[in-house]
Amino acid sequence: MERGTESQMERTKRQLTLYVAALTRKRPEMLRALLVSLAKMTVPEQCHVKCLIVENDTVEASRSVVEECRPSFKSELLYVLEPELGIPFGRNRAAKEAIAGGADLLLFIDDDEVVADDWLVRMIAGYRSSNAVLLGAPLRAKLPTEQLSIFQRKMFANIEARYKRKEDRARTRATLNATNRVTIVTSNWLGELSIFRDHNIWFDENMRFTGGTDAKFFAEVRKAGLAAGWVADAIVYETVPLDRLSFMYQYQRARDQSNTNYGRKPPGALRTSLTLLQMPHRLAFCLLLFAAVPVTGGKTLLAAARSLGWVAGKIGCFSGQRSALYFEVTGS
Repeated sequence: MERGTESQMERTKRQLTLYVAALTRKRPEMLRALLVSLAKMTVPEQCHVKCLIVENDTVEASRSVVEECRPSFKSELLYVLEPELGIPFGRNRAAKEAIAGGADLLLFIDDDEVVADDWLVRMIAGYRSSNAVLLGAPLRAKLPTEQLSIFQRKMFANIEARYKRKEDRARTRATLNATNRVTIVTSNWLGELSIFRDHNIWFDENMRFTGGTDAKFFAEVRKAGLAAGWVADAIVYETVPLDRLSFMYQYQRARDQSNTNYGRKPPGALRTSLTLLQMPHRLAFCLLLFAAVPVTGGKTLLAAARSLGWVAGKIGCFSGQRSALYFEVTGS
């Protein structure tokens, strides 16, 4: 049975301390755009807000960007360096900082995103109206400012459409108190710190560069019987850099996600057999998607890349390969 941590009346009325955290590494311009949007966002009533930048690097390369933006902030702006490289180390450091700061809630966004002005107001309103201890919300694609080639414009349109399909799917399936097969990831994420403090659920540091630690975290929250939900109107926007608008990047991203997703679940003869049986069908589907690219005006381009990546990721898992999706930084 799903459970929250307090009565609805207590949650609705009480003063909240919350940390809005973002990890960053070697993306100063994207970080600056995020900070500008955070400085402009409306702060909800009965909330003490602290914004936290965790630089996951060996040197304080982005501290100057934080200091440059600090005067424009109405809320506190904090900075820490986490020298142990890997997203789960940075996310766990953010949770530890929030716990040490006496916070009730931790929110995650990414350093390649910007938030809508009313994002935090809507996120907290959703939290106060639910009984969930973990909440997700939509991510939309933001057009790059650079001049795009025809191929890049097609790929961006594919990404934008994919994000919209995921948002529409979540809106129809998930509620403030149930996710119904919608996975909550850290691109737009709110969690009670009781998840870490009382239930000892953390981001898996063995998955240093693989990605997928947020999906595993979500699975462990659900396994613990804790309630999770979805806030349909709290929007963040992901800036899609040019180096992600290539077929190769999208293929590699899907390959590594497929590899990680398959690899984190218990192996078994039946599961392996079923996956192998799917391979010919997936490859045939890939060929159809490739063939449909000129017919559809490029609308199957991303699906073709991701389907091919799905097959490659599974094959890699069988041969002992492991994803290193987040070892390389994209964007600037």
